[in-house]
Formats: sequence, structure tokens, C-alpha cells
Amino acid sequence: MDEAMIESMRAGAARGVTRIRATLTLGVMVCALVSACTSAGHGAADTQASRPAITVSYPGDADGARALVERLGKVGDTSLFATLRPATADYRALFEPDFAVRAERFYEGRLWASASPAEPLAHPEQTEVRIWKSTTEELRAWTPAAEKNFPGGYVKIKDQWKPGLVVYTWKYIEPGKQDGIFCNGLVYVNDHWAYFPKPWYVLDAS
Repeated sequence: MDEAMIESMRAGAARGVTRIRATLTLGVMVCALVSACTSAGHGAADTQASRPAITVSYPGDADGARALVERLGKVGDTSLFATLRPATADYRALFEPDFAVRAERFYEGRLWASASPAEPLAHPEQTEVRIWKSTTEELRAWTPAAEKNFPGGYVKIKDQWKPGLVVYTWKYIEPGKQDGIFCNGLVYVNDHWAYFPKPWYVLDAS
């Protein structure tokens, strides 16, 4: 991930808002992802081939989402995180066509092409997980619930979602506190979980 994106995330913490820890938003990658293709022209099979096999199944519902993010919060699991890498077909299923191409180019070049040490998403004291969801229809309509539970940047891309999917956002917090590490962009698509953090950043990408 490039320095501008990392600095933007750190700036969020300095403003007193909840933040995503930079090392994890970079993506906890395995070596196979270091040489990921940065061109949006590659096919779904190419991206799919670089995603490791899933050894533990997480159901595609709210319970599965919670179990998955709790695992990522507690354990630095590079293999599990790597399974969240979207395939080309996942971008096409989630986003409108033009935005899907741009999103794949963005994430492949700035998230999945970088390797980083495996670390938990949460700090040790942040043992509580709060999780919310909205359908892509609700995000398109920018309902009060979506506005409350999702970062404001989502309104910038509200017309880019395809219907029929659910997007999750969640926060790791220390019990008794409100601030914590805020994450977003988890989606169950094409029979697996995939991660699309801060998708409005795609708008500023070349």
C-alpha cells in the first residue's frame, strides 16, 4: 500500500476518530501475494489461483462474519487473511462494471501486492467486537442505519453497489470504552468471504 493511504489512516487517529491500525490495513499477506498482478486486465482465474485454500469454514451470515473478525482480531493469521483476497468475479458481482475494474486495479496494486508481518487486527486489550451490516440496497439508498454504522466515505460510492449482497463493518474495543479500531468492507460473495476496505479510496486512484 502506498504512503499516502497509510498517512491518511494515521491522520484519522490523530483527529480522535477510531482507526484501523496501519500494519493490518496494509493486509496481513503471505509470500504468494507479494507478486500479485497490479493490472485490472487479468482474469478471475489468476486472482483466484493466488488465494490459499480455506481450512476453516465460516458461514456466509452474521454469525460467520462475527467468528471471522473475532479470529482476525485475536490471532495473526496470514493464511486466513489471504483467503479474503477478492477474485475478479467478486469485484464484478459487488460493484458496477466500471467501478469494479477500477477497484480491482486499486486493491491488487495497493493492498494485495504488499506483504507485512502477521499481527492481530486488535490490540490485546480490545476483546470486545461490535459488528454491523447493511445490504447493498441500503448502502445505495444511504439509509439512516447505513449512515450511522458505515464511514462517511461510503456515500461517495453509494451508486456503485450491485444489489443482493451484505457488507459488514466492525469495531474492536476495550470493554467499557467507545473508541477502538474500526474496520469495514467485509462481504460474502461467490460463496466465500472477501475484503474491500475503504472502497471510496478507489475514486482517487489513477
